[in-house]
Amino acid sequence: MSLVTDVWFQLLRHLRMQLRMRMWIVVSLIQPIIWLVLFTQVFTSLSTLPDLEGVSYLQFFAPGVIVMTVMFGSAWAGMGLLHDMDMGILDKMMATPVTRLSILLARVMASMIVLLVQAMVILGIAVIMGVYVTTGLPGLLVMVILVSLLGLGFAAFSSGVAMYVKRSEPLVGVVNFIALPTVFLSSAMMPPNLLPEWLDTMRRFNPLDYAVTGVRDLVLNGWVWPDLLSSLGVLSVWAMMGTIFGMIMFRYKLQ
Repeated sequence: MSLVTDVWFQLLRHLRMQLRMRMWIVVSLIQPIIWLVLFTQVFTSLSTLPDLEGVSYLQFFAPGVIVMTVMFGSAWAGMGLLHDMDMGILDKMMATPVTRLSILLARVMASMIVLLVQAMVILGIAVIMGVYVTTGLPGLLVMVILVSLLGLGFAAFSSGVAMYVKRSEPLVGVVNFIALPTVFLSSAMMPPNLLPEWLDTMRRFNPLDYAVTGVRDLVLNGWVWPDLLSSLGVLSVWAMMGTIFGMIMFRYKLQ
């Protein structure tokens, strides 16, 4: 079987499994909605700051919520791999002539498809609440590329960690250790000019911040090409690094 065929059939399996977990889908959608409603009310007074230039905090924060939805969801991608390992499904897959690389790629792609649908739903809710996307439909397509690259890196990294630790408890610890600090070390919630100098320096090395900057520009400022190209470049490197790490761990631990 070819790599494309192997990925396709496994992708369908993973998507069917995720669609059966209705409660997980509902919770994954409700949580970002709570962020949109709660945080925009708590920080509504920030819209008067010069750094926001009169833009409502909802308009400012919505891109951050979209990016965080993809990041948090993809960071837990390794849990599904651990489930297959615990149930013996992975061992059975390894006994077939299926391409080894397809096992990792199909799982990562399935996570990304579900997360992209969730992100678009959140964006639709944000638009209903009053968010206006300056760049229109072309901007939406570029947003999909940006968050896909971010999620690809996190999903592959999470899968690699899962292969290394082979237990859910250490994976939960690693994800929690990385996810929240990654959000707070970015401009997802606050304009960069309001961040402390040390934090502003650290956010420049944070792939999440580049996704937030790119999406926010597409929503608020239009086609800011220097920022957009920088975001695409950094996120492409991040996706490549995460994929390489996941592949190395997958091959090393299955030997």
